[in-house]
Amino acid sequence: MKRLILMRHAEARWHLNIDDHERPLSISGIHDAKQVGLWLKKRKYIPDEILSSTSTRTRETFYSLSIECVPSFKKSLYLAEANQMKSCLQALLSDAVILLGHNPGISELAYDLLNHKEEYGHFMEFPTCTALIIDFEVDQWAEIKSNCGKLVDFITPQKF
Repeated sequence: MKRLILMRHAEARWHLNIDDHERPLSISGIHDAKQVGLWLKKRKYIPDEILSSTSTRTRETFYSLSIECVPSFKKSLYLAEANQMKSCLQALLSDAVILLGHNPGISELAYDLLNHKEEYGHFMEFPTCTALIIDFEVDQWAEIKSNCGKLVDFITPQKF
């Protein structure tokens, strides 16, 4: 079995004179990421590996989670499309992974991977700092495909 913790970065500040890639988290975003990190630990959703975009807001989200795991920051995940992210996942060897990125790619990947026989509510909006836990009944990440993931859990900062 493989487990994916699909996560969108926390809320970032808006600066008129700063490149989008360099936007830092807001105070609220830092707080939300800390809360999600505590939630992940409490529920024992601990990754073996973390893949993240190189943006400032995804890096700060990762560090605010306070999860003891060495991250792999990849430029290719910055504003990546769902297929790009799925390709990154399919090359992994670990059992549990956090993929930390941006919308719309994150919500598109969630929609692509989940078994659509289940009911989801309205989580596809995927607000900032949302974490979605998906399990796959596969032995290798290379085996994941569309509609094969099982929804395990889901949290948004609004639930705290």
